[in-house]
Amino acid sequence: MPHILTVTMNPALDIHSTVPQLIPGSKMRCSAPRYDPGGGGINVARTAQRLGISSTAIIVSGGFTGHRIESLLEADGLDLRVIEVEQPTRESLIVVDETSGECYRFVLPGPHLRADDEFRALRAIDACAADASHLVVSGSMPPGCSPGFFGAVSRISRDRGCLLVVDTSGAALHWVTGAYLIKPSVRELRDFVGEPLPDRASQIRAARHLIARNISQVVLVSLGAAGALAVTDQEAHEIPGVPVESAGTGVGSGDSMVAATTVALARGWSIVDAVRYGNAAGAAAMLTPGTEPPRPEDIDRLYHQVVPQTLSE
Repeated sequence: MPHILTVTMNPALDIHSTVPQLIPGSKMRCSAPRYDPGGGGINVARTAQRLGISSTAIIVSGGFTGHRIESLLEADGLDLRVIEVEQPTRESLIVVDETSGECYRFVLPGPHLRADDEFRALRAIDACAADASHLVVSGSMPPGCSPGFFGAVSRISRDRGCLLVVDTSGAALHWVTGAYLIKPSVRELRDFVGEPLPDRASQIRAARHLIARNISQVVLVSLGAAGALAVTDQEAHEIPGVPVESAGTGVGSGDSMVAATTVALARGWSIVDAVRYGNAAGAAAMLTPGTEPPRPEDIDRLYHQVVPQTLSE
């Protein structure tokens, strides 16, 4: 039976609110806040659960904000494994300007992990991965996390026989090795290879550079509203985005893409159809408030609007 294990090393308590207009130096009265458990792996696990795939979420948690996230996830009925740390879990403030409709995100730094914290997280990953078909590490890495973290996770996934999916950013992207699938944005891919990547051909070549370096077997390049590229060493497909009338902020949209893609892979779908499903989920996440997972009926409806195109380098 498919089972998805997710890891969130740097979760956040997402606080959503609105103001009539963002004005520098002014006291702005916010609307009543909405609180959501946030962070890549958390969002992936919540979406997978909504799509009918059992999942376990490992999170690093500390302080009042960490306990708030834990209580929200327990209320969701999510199977949770908590790595307790001394410093508090970070907060993320998402504010929408009602006049312009623009969304502003303020993300505080996460707790500084000690070597023992990382060791306990890896030990929990190893224990839980025995029952997983897919292991998803998603989100930023907190200060103190070592460059060897992803190498250790890769060894665990290989030893436990589960496919490793990674969605991270910044310097941590250079630490990844031996994954089945990795999801950089075009900007992250550009920064990784140090080239401008102005067209699809150059983006495909850059993705295959990651594959040649044994970073992953599949590179899923996020194109934002334009969709995604799915690249292997043998083929490349462009999966266009699905335009929607957004009712939400889009926070967690990329995580929904990773979740639905992984769910489809766990069900035995081809990589192209899995990414089509993931693309639909990313668009469907624009239709839900806060960081709430997308609705399955919206994903199914939008999935049939996605027509992939096979590309050549």
